[in-house]
Amino acid sequence: MSKFVKVQIVSRNILVENTSGNATYLLDFMRYLQQVGCEIEYVLLDSSPNGRFPWYIIPSTLLALAQVSAKDNLKIGRVLVRFNSFSDLLIETLRPAYDRLPTSLKNVYRFRRDKRQEPPKYLKKSQLWDVPLTPEEVAFANSRFVKFKPDVVIANYAFLGSVLDSSFLDERVLKVILTHDVRHQRSTQLKKLGLVAFELDWSRERETQELSKAQVLLAIQSEDADLFKEMVPQSEVICLPMSAESHSHTVKQVSGRCLFVGSGSDHNYYGLQWFLENVWSLVVQLIPDCSLHVCGTVCDFIQGTFPNVRLLGRVNDLKPEYSAASVCLVPLLAGSGLKIKLVEAMSYSRACVSTSIGVQGLREVAGKTTLVADTPEDFAAAVHMLLTNLDKRQWMEAQAYEYVKEKLSPQAVYQPFVNYVHQYLHSC
Repeated sequence: MSKFVKVQIVSRNILVENTSGNATYLLDFMRYLQQVGCEIEYVLLDSSPNGRFPWYIIPSTLLALAQVSAKDNLKIGRVLVRFNSFSDLLIETLRPAYDRLPTSLKNVYRFRRDKRQEPPKYLKKSQLWDVPLTPEEVAFANSRFVKFKPDVVIANYAFLGSVLDSSFLDERVLKVILTHDVRHQRSTQLKKLGLVAFELDWSRERETQELSKAQVLLAIQSEDADLFKEMVPQSEVICLPMSAESHSHTVKQVSGRCLFVGSGSDHNYYGLQWFLENVWSLVVQLIPDCSLHVCGTVCDFIQGTFPNVRLLGRVNDLKPEYSAASVCLVPLLAGSGLKIKLVEAMSYSRACVSTSIGVQGLREVAGKTTLVADTPEDFAAAVHMLLTNLDKRQWMEAQAYEYVKEKLSPQAVYQPFVNYVHQYLHSC
């Protein structure tokens, strides 16, 4: 692809490595686009990427791949400074004085604050990041379209599809939605399980309306792609799973060690909580000295204490954790799209145990790189078998290595989209 192709990605979330599957995927995709000569701008609609703090240091990984523009922020080098944040700036200026207060006075403040707090965050929706675009977001995106003059615009998720309606986009611009998942399927699955989604309730009709705004839909697994072709037959659908390359190991594998990696999204929380409450005790009964490490922001949501479990939170370098793991877990009860944690585990040549939901889009790995089980008893038995049967586990690790090598190279995964863009721009 010509180095002069300009790709603009519009998103509501900042991309930080090892925080969520969608961030991991998009960074990987952008890396390939850059390698084939694209100039990329990342348009961030979230004016507060650092929460209440009025400044934010852009991750070096993201900045190496794209220029970054954020709504209501001034970019100074690697730093975003929110320019309509006097109250937040005042609060942060006073924080050192608060930190010096006696504990007794801090406790009075905390008591009053806590009385005003809403229910625990795992029981409520997050910040509803999938709400329709606001007029301010639309205006900012339009200003960036005029400034950057893109050849390709990619809306990150279907709920940002309306940004493609902009009259400020040249008619020759290729309009794309990176879907990540099927929104209405997630909503339906969570409802059937009696669980509360952390996001809006999506219908098939609403999702179809948003998807129809794009000329190209990027589905990250084949089952989603087939459904999108049915929902939006007028759009081109390209299956674009996440690429992976095999990793070497930095530490020795720990006998009996299990690993779960996940962000604080609803499907990760509900799946891990189910595993801890219904499966893990069965595994511990069978193997008393087994252990489980949990990495990611999902740790902030977990309720209760469980034997031999360490909640590590966000881990900057996951390589030692994957190296030490004997078995990786994908105990998901709901969701669609590709389970990035499964691809990542296979890239480290690790055997996995997953529910049927967890292998969506990669069902050919069932019985090879991954054992599939949907009841607590079957899941525990599968974990026990892999922890105690070294020959079986090593065979599955070899299968994972071969699958990644043969099916998930960056060129094999992302080049079909690059080819489509090249053909489209050539025809304009």
